[in-house]
Amino acid sequence: MTLAFASLFCLILAAHFLRMGVLSGVVVCLALPLVAAITRARWALRSLQAVLVLGALNWVVTALRIGAERRAAGEPWLRMALILGTVSALSALAAGLLSRASVLERFPLPPKES
Repeated sequence: MTLAFASLFCLILAAHFLRMGVLSGVVVCLALPLVAAITRARWALRSLQAVLVLGALNWVVTALRIGAERRAAGEPWLRMALILGTVSALSALAAGLLSRASVLERFPLPPKES
């Protein structure tokens, strides 16, 4: 369920990248949850977490940029700030939930070579 929650926010981030014309971001956001689900590798899980954290930061930057444009134009900006702030917070939450012990035990570390 946690991986599904993270996948949802990767899908939202992919839509944002698609709107901005960043196709490499779309590919990464769509592929990474699938790679994590199929491989069950710890590196894939950590990569997914990193994308979600960077995505949360991206939503904050986007909210600040759009908010500045709207304030300069005298348009309302509070609803947009609340929506993007919520999306940012939930993206960060999705990344944090991937650190839970119940998730980490499904993504084992590779055995150490002696």
